[in-house]
Amino acid sequence: MSNESKRILPTLIATVVLALSPSLVSAGDAANGEVLYHEVEIEKTIHGEAHTDANCETCHDSSLYMSEQRKVTTFAKLEAFVEGCNTNLDVGWFPEDVADVASYLNKEYYKFEE
Repeated sequence: MSNESKRILPTLIATVVLALSPSLVSAGDAANGEVLYHEVEIEKTIHGEAHTDANCETCHDSSLYMSEQRKVTTFAKLEAFVEGCNTNLDVGWFPEDVADVASYLNKEYYKFEE
């Protein structure tokens, strides 16, 4: 899969999910707004996981995230490290992609308060 496909696929999936979401039509009330919020969180998790699988795991084993000697000790540091990989390796992520990856890694491994 080409790098362009790796970038376009999560966006395409998110677009389809949002287009088919019935709660978008009536998100004006609290119940539907909460449903929409959870759908967006699921979308961000899927997007973050896709980027992590395609990029992070080429250099990092998941044991790095759970190591007792890890350098990441806060959510802000986690975001900074993800941005560092993005910049240093010229991955080409947009800021929202970096945020999705950091959020996904936090939910799966770190459990910091965001």
